[in-house]
Amino acid sequence: MGSNSIDPRVVRTRELALNSARSLLLEGGISSITHLNVAEHSGLGRKTVYRHWPTASDLIYETFSSANFPRADRTGELRSDLLAHLEALRQALVDGPLAYLIHALNERAANDPEIAELRDRLTNEGCEPIRIILRDAVKVKRLPRIDIEEAASQLEGPLFYRTLVRNEAVPKRTITKIVDQFLDAHRIVI
Repeated sequence: MGSNSIDPRVVRTRELALNSARSLLLEGGISSITHLNVAEHSGLGRKTVYRHWPTASDLIYETFSSANFPRADRTGELRSDLLAHLEALRQALVDGPLAYLIHALNERAANDPEIAELRDRLTNEGCEPIRIILRDAVKVKRLPRIDIEEAASQLEGPLFYRTLVRNEAVPKRTITKIVDQFLDAHRIVI
């Protein structure tokens, strides 16, 4: 085995533990993700779980970051890429566990600085795909110079508000409306 090769047994062990941690998260919330619970749920030894994730924060971070966050294939066409990205986000919020995960992180972050830091790191990573689309569009002059964070908020914000605050399912047609209003505001001809 080469020095850069990862032992397939290690990969299987980590995936088994992370699958257990994700199941525990959905069944019992963040507080259920402990080394002992993951070991018992997965059938692995507690020392094995500790070896891979020395702290509870490490285990929780990887549990969340290994989840499938919304990603859409890029076409290089701004409107299509924005529509695809927001639709993937909409589906993850409505049909997947993303809304639950965000609620769980926010609830625990209110009283736990480590979880607040974790939430901020995961939020930053989760919001990167829209930033990339927007930065690329500015780079090729498809969009004027804009505040990327403000633009990301204008595009993704309505989905998070309706899903997380109002507890409403966002209709697919809303995605088209959000994107077209954004492009119109920046005088991008559709």
